[in-house]
Parts: sequence; C-alpha cells; structure tokens
Amino acid sequence: MFKLTDDEKLFYVSLCLEADARDWFYNNPHLCSTWITFIQNLLKTLESSGKADISFNHLRHYEQSINQNVRQYYFDIMKLCKEANPLMDEATKLQYLKDGLKPSLRFEVFLKNPQNPEEFLRYAQKLEELKSFDDKQYISSWSSENELPISPTINSTIINTESKQNNRPFISRKSNDNTVNYNANYNHINSDYMPINTITPQVSHHNNIPKPPYQCYKCGDHDHYIRNCPHFQ
Repeated sequence: MFKLTDDEKLFYVSLCLEADARDWFYNNPHLCSTWITFIQNLLKTLESSGKADISFNHLRHYEQSINQNVRQYYFDIMKLCKEANPLMDEATKLQYLKDGLKPSLRFEVFLKNPQNPEEFLRYAQKLEELKSFDDKQYISSWSSENELPISPTINSTIINTESKQNNRPFISRKSNDNTVNYNANYNHINSDYMPINTITPQVSHHNNIPKPPYQCYKCGDHDHYIRNCPHFQ
C-alpha cells in the first residue's frame, strides 16, 4: 500500500469524492488548503447536513401534543426550522406552525389569518386562554348542578341520633341470670335536655311451647302420672 504525504492526499482526494462531497470540495477551495483543514471542514459539513435532514424530517411530522401549550409548541417548531434550514423564510415557518397545530385551535387560527410567526403565536395563545377559561366555567357549572344537597330533615335526624347515642346510659348484663344493671352517668347532662326514657329490657323467651297436660295416661286422672297410678300393673 502506498504511503502518501498530506499534500499528495489532498491532490488525489478529489478523485475519490462523489456527488455532494465532490461539489463541496470544488466550491470551497479556501476550506481545503491543507489536508487537516480539509478533513475537519468536511466532517463538520457532513454532520451539519445529516442533522439538518433529521430536523427537516422531524419538522414535517411534528404535531402539537394534547398536554403541550402553544408557547412550547411554537418554540419547538422554530428550533427545528433553524436546524433544518438556517435561512428558512418566515412564510415557510408559518406554514409549519399551522400544519402541526392541534385541531381544537387550528380552525380559529386560520380565520385570524396571521401573516408571520409572531402573529401566529399571539392569536394562538389568546385562543388557548379563552378555551381554557370556558372549560373551567363548564366544569364549575356542571359540578354545581349535579351536587346533591343534604336535606334539613335528614341532617337533623343524623344529629339527633348521634346525640342520643352519646347520652345513652351504659347497660351491662350478667350471664348467670336475667338481672339488668343500669350504670347511667348523668354528670355531663345539661338540665335543658329532655329526661331519658326508661329503657325496658326485652327478654326473649325461648320456652313458649305449651307443655303437655298433667295427666295419667293409664286411668285419665289429672292428679298423678302413670308411674304413680294405682291401676298400673
């Protein structure tokens, strides 16, 4: 493999370049005075070109997201326009701004017919603020219409029930018998309160089934059982 000096490389490199790279080499001889400067400027140009292509492709498909406000969207589009083409005219920038705007704002902005990106930003921000205000008003109105008021009768019943439960005497029962002990604490009861009604314990009787008659089944008398019957043999 031949070993070339930097000057020889610079002399023969044009034979190896193709398309845009070759055109750039012949159109910018002042950037190719030495082999080192040629390499640096070529890489910088190709990197810029690749970045511009990416930005341009992103710009063509960029759309405002649901949660993105107009100001953020505007600056993102303007940044992509500068990266795609630093010399892009105002009309092209304005068209990209219109194309990617969310549908809820697009029609109203078109009616305003802004003439430059600055007018677009001013109109779009104003419309966004008005729509946000309308949405808040609608939500507030809907909430007030669908709120269920508490009936005064129900509210009074709840308060009276809680008051009775707090002032009810403590009742304890013994498990051995049916005696009911009432331990009522009246220290904190105001004299304005109505007297507490006497609590009548309800004792459930489980032995309500009628008993069989007291009768001897041998002779039919009611003063003894069959086991004590004198006629029993």
